[in-house]
Amino acid sequence: MPKTLVGTALVSSAANTAGSTVRARVSVDAVDGGMITMRITNGGTGPTLPCTGRVFIAHKQASMPATAGEGTGDGAWKQVAEFGGGSVASVSTRFAYRFGPEVAYAQVEFTGNTGQSVTVEAHVTTFVF
Repeated sequence: MPKTLVGTALVSSAANTAGSTVRARVSVDAVDGGMITMRITNGGTGPTLPCTGRVFIAHKQASMPATAGEGTGDGAWKQVAEFGGGSVASVSTRFAYRFGPEVAYAQVEFTGNTGQSVTVEAHVTTFVF
């Protein structure tokens, strides 16, 4: 049985201004698994405090939750991974997160940088057998 792959841009090379948060979500309940890739790129002047990238999942329910930070409710987003972009000028930091059929919904978040904007991006490739 052949594998079918589908790639999706969650955050397509966007500026995360100082003090802002960029989030995007995707339903993956109809696929067998996939991989999320994320990148944070500092500008010519690094941020005072680095940007943090996070991956969240939400368990299967009637509909996918709205974008939000981690919550305490049964249907809320739960953080499963985190990485930091550092504060060195012009440096890119990359991260990958793999998931299987047990994940229903996934969300990415970039936040925390102060002083300077950073460029962020996130993509997901899902597969079905």
